[in-house]
Amino acid sequence: MIKKVTESYKHNSLTIVLGPFIKIIEAIFDLLIPLFMKAIIDLNQYSDPSNIPNKISSSVASFIRVFNPSGNNLGDALMGGLIILVMGILGYVITMVSQYLAACSAVNVGTEVRSALYTKLLSLSKKEREEIGPAKLLTAINSDTYQLQHGVLLVTRLIVRAPFILLGSLIFSFILDWRVGLAFTAIVPILFLVNYLVLRKSSKGYVEIQNDLDDLSNKTNETSDGSRVIRAANQEQYENNVFANKTNAYQDKAIKVNKINSLINPLTFAVTSIVLIVIILLLQKSLFSADNTQIASTIIAEMAYLSQIFFVVVQFSQVIIEVVKAHVSRKRIDSVLLTEPHIVSGNQISSNKDVPLIKFNHVSFGFDENKLFLKDLDFQIRKGETFGIIGGTGSGKSTLINLIERFYDTNEGEILYKGIPIKQYDLNALRDDIGLVNQKSSLFKGTIKSNYLMSKPTSTDEDIINALKAAEAYEFVSKYDDDINHVVNEGGTNFSGGQRQRLCIGRAIIRKPELLILDDATSALDLLTDKRVRETINSYKDMTKVIVSQRVATIQNADYILVLEGGQVVGQGKHQDLLNNCPIYKEIYETQIRKEEHEN
Repeated sequence: MIKKVTESYKHNSLTIVLGPFIKIIEAIFDLLIPLFMKAIIDLNQYSDPSNIPNKISSSVASFIRVFNPSGNNLGDALMGGLIILVMGILGYVITMVSQYLAACSAVNVGTEVRSALYTKLLSLSKKEREEIGPAKLLTAINSDTYQLQHGVLLVTRLIVRAPFILLGSLIFSFILDWRVGLAFTAIVPILFLVNYLVLRKSSKGYVEIQNDLDDLSNKTNETSDGSRVIRAANQEQYENNVFANKTNAYQDKAIKVNKINSLINPLTFAVTSIVLIVIILLLQKSLFSADNTQIASTIIAEMAYLSQIFFVVVQFSQVIIEVVKAHVSRKRIDSVLLTEPHIVSGNQISSNKDVPLIKFNHVSFGFDENKLFLKDLDFQIRKGETFGIIGGTGSGKSTLINLIERFYDTNEGEILYKGIPIKQYDLNALRDDIGLVNQKSSLFKGTIKSNYLMSKPTSTDEDIINALKAAEAYEFVSKYDDDINHVVNEGGTNFSGGQRQRLCIGRAIIRKPELLILDDATSALDLLTDKRVRETINSYKDMTKVIVSQRVATIQNADYILVLEGGQVVGQGKHQDLLNNCPIYKEIYETQIRKEEHEN
């Protein structure tokens, strides 16, 4: 995986370098065509090429005469036109080859950078993803990568051709008439100065535009995730107005930048027109002389070279605009690629059965290093047992689970997994051992079967059905005509909350993990279904179960229960012990169990 965008340039250096230099051949043809036009006109005035005053025109005319030895004017015109046509066809073929190489290099760079960003996204911990922001990650993978790819395409096509045409046009304009050459030489710095002033004004706006695009992406994601809440609160119009304001702000900045950039063409054309007037003034005396054919052919050739200079400067300006955009995008992409994951895999693996599966040694953790949230957690989880964790909202239950999965690392203390510090344990081996089901159930677009194969690729249809039955999910899956091949919408939105939770539990069970963690994963289930799921899970004797819940009924039969409050352990032990010794647990029990008994 690349660590910077420039590494991708190096990987595609052959096509990036070869494409532009092939364009030189096409550029040579473009530079020669005005000379052949001039030579055809001069041959009409001077029958003998050696009589043509301009040496380069004389040489080109002699080349045309080789293919028309009869020397008649019509033959000279036809043969010169045929040579120009052949050069145009060859130039077209060369251009197609160069365009193909440029497209290959651009697509390859875009693909490699996009893949690197996606790989980096998967390697980042929660902390890094939250710091970067989901909107910026999405914009980097889509918009910034496309902008970079487009920049590579234009640069590969024009970075060599444009300067070559510009230099060649100036040289030939000097050869044809030194006065015109001087005028052209004077115009080029003016044209570039105009472009520089315009681009300097607009380049700063691209950073703001991309940042506004991040904001729009973030707002879109936020609205999509909270659409039900927005509708329930009858705030659709308010959200529409907020989004419209953000869109209008983005639009205003984009239009402002594009207005500035749109000045390039008219200003360039205005400067070019002024120079054309100067050329006519410089050559007006000769223009009306008796021998005006020579000067007429020179003017035609010089105007052709002036047009080439004009279009090259405009093209070069476009390249510079795209380079500025690509540079902004490259810096944004590099800022993501250079982000080092806080969670780094160790290289140790253990199969020691004589130690606790997990041991927390005075562990403390905080999202802000100066303010610890979990404080001095000290407990152990033995192999094969059912370990319950209970506590109120915000007590730190899910954060504790994130530490076991190494989504975060501890600030103080140490977590041991199979007797080895978890930071030294192989990360892939650790997560292979764990089956995690979160409270917010996540299903991926595809089918029920594809979601289960994602968890265990070697699963058979029978394995999937057994896992669904264990999670009490096959009851509703079997009613679908396509059974386990039933379509799953993005996020599993075509299932109810309880169905999603059961499908996710089955997806975790099918792996038969060494450690199964249910992080409030049955909160959407009724008590009877919850009980049946737990009974099935408890039948897996070799599997260690960690059940996080706010329901006492869900964890009261656990082998060991941990009670959290405000990020601290306020009680641990069996259900009956906690009723006797832990006031908070007793309070939870009384508000839930006793209330239900009273109602019944």
